[in-house]
Amino acid sequence: MAPNPAEKSAVDAEAELDTVLADLEGADNYKAWILSLLEPVVHGRVLEIGAGRGTFSAELRALGSSLVAVEPSHRLIEPLTKQVAGLVDVTIVNGVLSDVVGQTFDAAVMLNVLEHIEDDAAVLAQIFERLAPGGAVCIWVPAFAGLYGEFDRLVGHCRRYRQPELEAKMTTAGFRIETSRYTNLPGFFAWWLVVRLMGAKPTTGRLSTVYDRWFVPAIRAVEKRVKPPLGQSLFVVGRRP
Repeated sequence: MAPNPAEKSAVDAEAELDTVLADLEGADNYKAWILSLLEPVVHGRVLEIGAGRGTFSAELRALGSSLVAVEPSHRLIEPLTKQVAGLVDVTIVNGVLSDVVGQTFDAAVMLNVLEHIEDDAAVLAQIFERLAPGGAVCIWVPAFAGLYGEFDRLVGHCRRYRQPELEAKMTTAGFRIETSRYTNLPGFFAWWLVVRLMGAKPTTGRLSTVYDRWFVPAIRAVEKRVKPPLGQSLFVVGRRP
């Protein structure tokens, strides 16, 4: 029996996302930038939600004492397993967050994941329940609905966020907002041009390599000192009281 349109769309989005994640594995400066924001917060028992191909998993394990990496896609489990091979106190869950039971964590991380989930408020509540008192969640998501283009649809994005929306949902879930900032101001305009106007894929070709090598270090240095009023992405840290 042929899959219905919704099932086919989900399968296509998963395949497209796998390609994008593979393309981003060479974006070393982008990865280092995100890790620099996570480092002051992530420690102890770490929960990674939507681990993907394991792009950040080994580093998250190094920041903490143990790691539970949750990934629903069957196609991504093999590369994820390879990324953490040989590391101790790492558990891979091929499922969803509700499959993680009977454990509490000191930190949870979602990097470019929450925007894929239809009921994001429910997932935030589940994360809150799994954090120990004083534990924190770090969330990195694409920003601004006005930037939503065909690429977002292809990879299964349900939405892009603004600060008030995400902060409100996290507060409703019980979190106290500790950090909230837009990141990558030049990327906002680059995304508008490449994705919205040109309809191109931003993670393939020489353009993304050049941007990561030459632009990201400079942007990171500036935004370490100055919070931009808008950006391509949004980074928020919420803490369980």
